[in-house]
Amino acid sequence: MSSSEPATEKAKNDRALRFYRDVLGLERLHYGMWLPDDPLTMEALQAAQKRYEDFLIESVPDGVESILDVGCGTGELCLNLKKKGYSVEGLSPDINQKAVFAEKVDAPFHFTKFEDSKLDGGYDLIIMSESCQYIPIDKVFEISQKLLNPGGHLMICDYFVVDQDAGELSKSGHDYNEFLRVAEFGPFQIVSRRDITPDIRKSLEIASDWADKILLGADILTEKFRQRNPFLWKIACWFGRGKYEKAMSQRVLLDADKFAAAKKYEFFLFRLVD
Repeated sequence: MSSSEPATEKAKNDRALRFYRDVLGLERLHYGMWLPDDPLTMEALQAAQKRYEDFLIESVPDGVESILDVGCGTGELCLNLKKKGYSVEGLSPDINQKAVFAEKVDAPFHFTKFEDSKLDGGYDLIIMSESCQYIPIDKVFEISQKLLNPGGHLMICDYFVVDQDAGELSKSGHDYNEFLRVAEFGPFQIVSRRDITPDIRKSLEIASDWADKILLGADILTEKFRQRNPFLWKIACWFGRGKYEKAMSQRVLLDADKFAAAKKYEFFLFRLVD
């Protein structure tokens, strides 16, 4: 299971990881799985993320020994899988994830994109937790087939687009029907699946709440300047209009109702049958 390095393309720099970990204090980067009565608090978000991780670990099939975590984030899942006795390896093209993984997990790390990797294979399970969306669909199954042992498993938990006409919400995530079509005609069989869209809803709600508070804070902090320097404020707004308009257009990404209408967040466990 050889290591790889990014070739000519510049390594990714996941600033979101740095923000979540260094500013918010979150060790996990995914949406999480909330309970219906959970409050919209940081503590509840952390518990929801831990619940999601526990769900993935509990879904590991019997007989699995070696696991490749594709898009391993901060290495938290690998760390806890290793504590359970599994042989784990992480993979990511992100320079920050590489550094954090090295601090936390005593396990091999492959600094590369999945589709560019030159791994030897021999895995019983490949996990893609919110990383499948960044890999071309055909490569997800093609490369997994090469890397898995006979009868091995592929675990994917991610969001998919069900409405291609939903604007910003349609821009990220694989087309749901296309993903299922490619999976159906490949050497993989769906062993289990679960729609967890309702379980991640509160992650969007708490993020939307934070965004509202940030905007309110910015309004309060600039109030005196706007009153005393209306002309300068107009100039500042003119220069910053592009970024502001982009930020406002992306607020829809935090709308839980619109997310549920345009996307589906689903867990799949596939088994290699060829």
